[in-house]
Amino acid sequence: MNVLIADDQTLFRDMMLNLLDKEPDITHIGSVSNGSDAIAFCTSRQVDLVLMDIRMPEMDGITASRKLKDVSPHSKIILLTAFEDRDLTGLSAIDNIFCVLLKDIHAEQLMKIIRLSAYNLFVVDRQCLPALSESMKLAKEAAEDSKQQGAPDFSSIDLQILKCLTKGMSNKEIAESINYSEGTVKSHLSHLLAETGLKDRTQLALFALKNHLVQ
Repeated sequence: MNVLIADDQTLFRDMMLNLLDKEPDITHIGSVSNGSDAIAFCTSRQVDLVLMDIRMPEMDGITASRKLKDVSPHSKIILLTAFEDRDLTGLSAIDNIFCVLLKDIHAEQLMKIIRLSAYNLFVVDRQCLPALSESMKLAKEAAEDSKQQGAPDFSSIDLQILKCLTKGMSNKEIAESINYSEGTVKSHLSHLLAETGLKDRTQLALFALKNHLVQ
């Protein structure tokens, strides 16, 4: 199993490297310090598993996981965090994430969980459950709202924006991607929120995924 470490703390990366090098069936193939570099690495090489910190500069682990679904769909992800109350909104919609763990996990347990990921088993630290449950609740509410209201007609630009939202793009990134001004993107987002009756862009992204508006 080829494993990439994505964490902005040099000491933690070195500790993980020492652990992985002791395992005969696990190969450490690289270390990066942010989500953007993780995406670039997985684009250029085959990565079976990414040990991804949630809180990183430039791009956080959840956003990077969402983007990796497109560039490296076979790569599985274990999210690691030192913050059990970290916002996990939207996590339930990212199906390449197989674990959510706190960094104080024992080394032996982590190695077992890394191997369990090969069997498509989802593992979560009990202390992360409240945040994850809230994420799933929001996803369910968004899906129920969409069923009650019915899906409105969307223009081509609406669908492009929705697709970008599901990738975790900012308004500026969306504007650059679809070749429209940032003001136009903001205007369309306001219109989409009004049309769907949803509260924010996260719920809008979940709405698009649940209703198969994007591929």
